[in-house]
Amino acid sequence: MEDDFDALAYYRETVSVMVAGGFFNEDDLETYIADMAFDPDGAPHANAVREHARSVMEAKRAAEAGWPAVTDWDRLARAFDALEASGILALHNAGMTTSDAHGDAWDLIGRDPAGTWRGFAFYHGQDLERAVAGDPLFIGFDAVAEGAKPKRGVGEEIVAALKAEGFKPEWTGDPETRLEVPGIIWQKRTDWVRPAGPPAAGNGFWRRLFG
Repeated sequence: MEDDFDALAYYRETVSVMVAGGFFNEDDLETYIADMAFDPDGAPHANAVREHARSVMEAKRAAEAGWPAVTDWDRLARAFDALEASGILALHNAGMTTSDAHGDAWDLIGRDPAGTWRGFAFYHGQDLERAVAGDPLFIGFDAVAEGAKPKRGVGEEIVAALKAEGFKPEWTGDPETRLEVPGIIWQKRTDWVRPAGPPAAGNGFWRRLFG
């Protein structure tokens, strides 16, 4: 990294966003810290990043208690479940880029019998980061069948599923353009793996390495 790059600030911000996204729990944190050991810029900051992340996690736990029983993310998940029930594979947090998401979707579709899925919908890690920051959530999609008509049909079904959950998606109708969900408040409850309170002491190699 460049000499003027603040590595600690970068890692702290990165884990803060991941925690806020709701897909990152205590076990994911330890994996992330372990990966930092192989980064010359990250390894010296691993302990500080872990402590920062634990603090952010505890704050999120407390905030979750005051969230609505059904959040915008819960409604998004219901819309995605409805799409899957109708034959459209719907992926949350699929990779970091559109290319990643398409690769994941086609891989999963290829594992199932032909005809199981008519298309897919997704948002990826960068979309999630923007939604956490308060920007609209972008949703990409494609159809298994070739041509603009099947793909447009998948887009229309996604719009209908989102509207059924009270969202107001915006889309031009162009099958090559992603649709967006403005005004979404990102409140995804984390699937915590340990009860609230002081974190349990780690063990093994990574505990000896980072304390």
